[in-house]
Amino acid sequence: MPSRTSSIEPDISKLAGKQVHGVALDGDKRLNVAFSDGTILVVRASIGRLAVEVKHEPGEVGSANVAPTKRQIEYLLFIAKYIRRFGRAPAESDIERHFLVSAPTVNQMMRTLERRGFISRKSGVPRSIKICVDLGLYGTN
Repeated sequence: MPSRTSSIEPDISKLAGKQVHGVALDGDKRLNVAFSDGTILVVRASIGRLAVEVKHEPGEVGSANVAPTKRQIEYLLFIAKYIRRFGRAPAESDIERHFLVSAPTVNQMMRTLERRGFISRKSGVPRSIKICVDLGLYGTN
């Protein structure tokens, strides 16, 4: 389901005082700042200018469901442990084998984790997953 993009002027003023939930760099030219209420500020670098967009993730605005779900935490923990053990991020196929799920399931979860600001990845770069949240906040390390 696509996210809703709002008019920029009124929404930027509404970001004042909100708690930042996560920050993710998406490639070299896009920064996503996720707020605890589900709002996402997207800043894109273009030639000679910055473009700013404010999005509201459907189903998350105003809800208490801004922390990762139990399953998302399981994925995040696996990625963190894999990085500690092997010194690089897992491939999606490694995640498939660990959780015994299909490639589309893993890909959808990775996109969800990235969209919600829990991880960042570089487009077209394999094994570029970086965790953008403190897993200690969820009672785990």
